[in-house]
This record gives sequence, structure tokens and C-alpha cells, in this order.
Amino acid sequence: MEFDQFLKETSSLLGLQWRRFHKRGIRRRIEHRLVELGLASLEEYSQKIKEDPQEKSHLSKILTVTISRFFRDQEVFNTIETSVFPALLKENPTELRLWSIGCASGEEPYSLCLLWKARLEKDWPQIHFSVLATDIDESLLERAKEGRYKKSSLREVPQDILEKYFKTEGDAFLLDKRVGERVEFQRHDILREKPFPGMGLVFCRNLAFTYLSRETQIEILKKIFMCLREQAYLVTGSDESIPLTYPTLFAPAFPRQKIYQKLIVMTSSSSR
Repeated sequence: MEFDQFLKETSSLLGLQWRRFHKRGIRRRIEHRLVELGLASLEEYSQKIKEDPQEKSHLSKILTVTISRFFRDQEVFNTIETSVFPALLKENPTELRLWSIGCASGEEPYSLCLLWKARLEKDWPQIHFSVLATDIDESLLERAKEGRYKKSSLREVPQDILEKYFKTEGDAFLLDKRVGERVEFQRHDILREKPFPGMGLVFCRNLAFTYLSRETQIEILKKIFMCLREQAYLVTGSDESIPLTYPTLFAPAFPRQKIYQKLIVMTSSSSR
């Protein structure tokens, strides 16, 4: 079996878009997995995936691995600081709930907390600020809770934040425990489980709208729509686009930063 054929067949089983994969890295990880399992060919591995739900889940993690770092796409965080957070606080000056979907090892949700603590908290002391960080990979969530990172994941952190909220231990950088108090890490599968309500801002970057099929993307987009407050925001990856739906659920608020705003959708019953 050719590698592209294997990707096409298994991607269909997993509801993924095989053309979006970074094939070189994936090929190495799959070849390593074959060795771990003692399998001689892709045909054998393909059969195992069909018969073993746990291995099917494991392959999904291999194919959709994401590389994260703190303050990735700095312009996005600048816009959130200067425009998105103020708009949300004007609408609800008591609570601000955020959700990082597919949070991996925690760089994204911690970045949101760092942004809040360093730039806005002093001006909004009455706000209850919290970040829900979810992923299907429990090993990544455990790593995130440790708050221990390599220098390479910190290259976009503003210098004042780096100096105030991180300390070095050997070649590692340890995050201030006070930052983690605002983050709740939880295992959650956005594909198969209900969303969490009352969110002002949802990050869903470089996963669902990259790898998943269009039909699955629409289902996830509807779930995100349901969990957001009125006129709240969704952030996607810089190379991603959300699928078209009817009725339209989101409109670009800051197109260059891929920040969308939830629309008020009129139903037949609400228009009467």
C-alpha cells in the first residue's frame, strides 16, 4: 500500500482532510508506530485501525499534532488586548470566560491569562476572569499543568511578561503558579461532547478548521456558536477559513487576524 493511499483511506475513517497533512513528519511518526506495534506493513496497520478503537484514536493524535508556542501570531493578541477584551467588558463588566479548544500543552490558554494579568487586570479588578483549556490528549494536559517550557516556545513573549512571570530552572522556563490559577484544564472532545456555555471568546486554531472534513467543521462551528454569548468572538488559525453555513453564524470582525464575531440569527419563531 502506498503512503498516500493509506492516508486517504484512514483519513476517511477519521473524518479528516488528508491533503492538509504535513506528510514528511507524519510518515516518520507512522513508521515509528509500526515498529512499536511490531507490524510489517501499512496494510496491517490499516486493518488494526479498523478493528481497534484505541489505535484509531491514537492515529488521530498522530495526524493532527499541532505545534504551539506562547503568543503565537502576536498581532492576534494585540487585537484582543486593544479591541476584543474592551468590547466584551463593555457588554459584561462582571465576568469574562474564555475557551481554548485543542490547547495541547497549554501555551495558548496561559498566553491569554498572561495578557490579562499584565495588561488589563489592574484596570478591571472586579472582573471574574477564567480560561477553560481542553484537549483530548490527557498526557498533553498533564504536561500543561506542570507549566514547564523550553525557550523555543517563548520567543514571542513580550520581554516584560517573560521577566515577571517566568523563572529559569536549568534550560527550562517555569511559569508563575499564579497564572495557572485562572486556567482550568479538562479533557474534552469537541467532536463528540457538548460545548460549554457562556463564553465570551473561543480560540479554535490550527486543528478543526485545518484537518477535519467540511461536514465536521460545520458541526463544530455550530457548537461554538451555541457556547458563545451574544456578539462574542471566535479566533481561528491564520491559514484557516471557517465553512459557509446557512444561516450565517459568524462575520469577520478583524479579518487579517482571523477573528470572527457571533451574529444574531433570526429564526422563524423569533421574527413573529
